[in-house]
Amino acid sequence: MSTTSRGSAGKRRLLGEQLRALRESSGMTIVQAGAGIGRSNPTISRIENGKRTPLLIELKALADLYGADEETTAALLKLLSEIRDDGWWDAYKDVMPASLVNYVELEAEAASLKVFALAAVHSLLRTEDYLRAVLRATSPNAPAKEIDRLTAFHLERQRQCLLKAENPVELIAVLDEASLRREVGGRAVLRGQMEHLLNCMDNPNVTVQILPYDKGAHGALSGSFTILDFHDPSEPSVAYVDSPGGNLYLQKSPDMRRFDKTHAALRGSALDGPESERWLRNAIKEM
Repeated sequence: MSTTSRGSAGKRRLLGEQLRALRESSGMTIVQAGAGIGRSNPTISRIENGKRTPLLIELKALADLYGADEETTAALLKLLSEIRDDGWWDAYKDVMPASLVNYVELEAEAASLKVFALAAVHSLLRTEDYLRAVLRATSPNAPAKEIDRLTAFHLERQRQCLLKAENPVELIAVLDEASLRREVGGRAVLRGQMEHLLNCMDNPNVTVQILPYDKGAHGALSGSFTILDFHDPSEPSVAYVDSPGGNLYLQKSPDMRRFDKTHAALRGSALDGPESERWLRNAIKEM
């Protein structure tokens, strides 16, 4: 069946129908499918009902689990790519790795993000100069044009998440002091970044808390993470961990309880809003 005339929602429903047919022909239940790819039963149901677009890694895993042949798998992947083409981020796919597309799709659907940043300021809170400095450091061989495109992408991502007129994402960010002491881009860039954080804190949908060194060891010394919660209460939350070894999407209840507990503990140890504002102002004065 041609999908040319279908909109994104129609294509999503078609993809879900095809995945359901494959699951049923394989003899698997929704419970078995969810267990087979490490996702919850409601997630499989929402994908099959066309209410959620599967991640690329989820679609590949389901096709493999159901024993789909190469031709069927290729058709499913093509349909997924057509659905994705409707996102604002499509204009930046020339420089975006597939793993980043997966994350941005989830982020676009999220109601709130609970993040912890350890080594650098979270990307949704970065200034343009800070962004460029991080990108140059992490992609030293990238041409200047690519750095420009990625910088533009992240700035647009900030607007789409935090500054849109309707239903902006709620961001609750805990920043380790380490992320604010490293002179990314030099002292002037870091100073501008701290001033930007003060401005961000004026947004009603943004909470920034600083976790100072003197609070000692904490439960996230191993690295940064993000918890994505969604508008639909039946949609399970997702914990996202980005690392040099790959990107992890965790959704099982024990994992989510662990990440939620860790983030709550970090918030409890961190300075509150007014204290964090004073910390930033003092840090700026000391520079």
